[in-house]
Amino acid sequence: MQINEYLRSELVRAGFAGVYLQQTPLGVRITLKTSRPGLVIGKGGKRIQEITEVLRVRFNLELPQIEVDEVKEPDLDAQIMSERLAYSLDRGRHYRRAGYYILRKIMEAGAKGVEIKISGKVTSQRARTQIFRAGTMKKSGQAQEKIEKGVSQCIMKSGTLGVICKIMLADYKAGDEVYIKNDALEKAQKKAEVKLGKKKPKKLAKEDIEEEEIEGVPEELQELIEEVDEDEIDEISLESNDDEEEEKEVEQKIDEEEEQDED
Repeated sequence: MQINEYLRSELVRAGFAGVYLQQTPLGVRITLKTSRPGLVIGKGGKRIQEITEVLRVRFNLELPQIEVDEVKEPDLDAQIMSERLAYSLDRGRHYRRAGYYILRKIMEAGAKGVEIKISGKVTSQRARTQIFRAGTMKKSGQAQEKIEKGVSQCIMKSGTLGVICKIMLADYKAGDEVYIKNDALEKAQKKAEVKLGKKKPKKLAKEDIEEEEIEGVPEELQELIEEVDEDEIDEISLESNDDEEEEKEVEQKIDEEEEQDED
C-alpha cells in the first residue's frame, strides 16, 4: 500500500492505473500500468531511474526492476478515470461538471454502464455522497467479474474527497440480447417459397406420365386403355352406334325418292 501511494502521487499526470509486485531470484519485478509511459520513463530513462532508486532506499527492495505496461484503452480503465476525476477536483473544477465529463468520456469509449461516487464535503461543511450513473450496472452475481473498480482521493481545504469509479465492460453478455442469423433466415425463406409453389414445378418425363395411374377409372378399363395403341386411333367418335344406323336409313330413303323422281 505504501508503494502504491508513493507511485500514485509521483505519476498523477502519467495516468497511473496500478502496480504489481513479483518476487524473483534476481530481485523484485515491478510492473506499472499507465496510459502515458513516456512520462514514466522520462528523457533518456532518467525518471524511471529516480523511481527505482527511491524504491530501493525507502522501501528496502532488493534490485528492483521496473517494467512499464501501457494501457491500450485508458478511457475504459476505472483507476485511470477515477484519478483523472480526483485530479480535476483538486484543480478546483466544479464536481458536477467534472463528474458528467468523465461519465460521458467513458460511455463514448464503449462501456456498457458507469457509476461514479464522490463522497465528502463537496459544497458545504456537511459530508454527503453524489452519484452519477449511466447505462447498465449489475450489483451482484457473476457480472461482478466484468466490472472494474477504481478508488482515488482528493485532499481539499474542507477535507478529503473520496472518488469511486465502476465501469461495466461491453463484452459482458447478459443473456437478453437477440441476434438474427441472416443466412439461416434466407434458407428458410427459400424453402417456404418452394412449398408455396412460387417456383416452377419440375417437368415430368414421358415414362413417368405413362406409369401414372388414371384416377377415378376402374381397373378393367385401365387394362383396355393400355392394350390400345395410340397409332391405331385416328378419330374418336362421341356418338353412339344407334345414331349411326338411323342416319344410314335416312340416307337410303332419300336416295330411293330421288331415283323415283328421275323415272
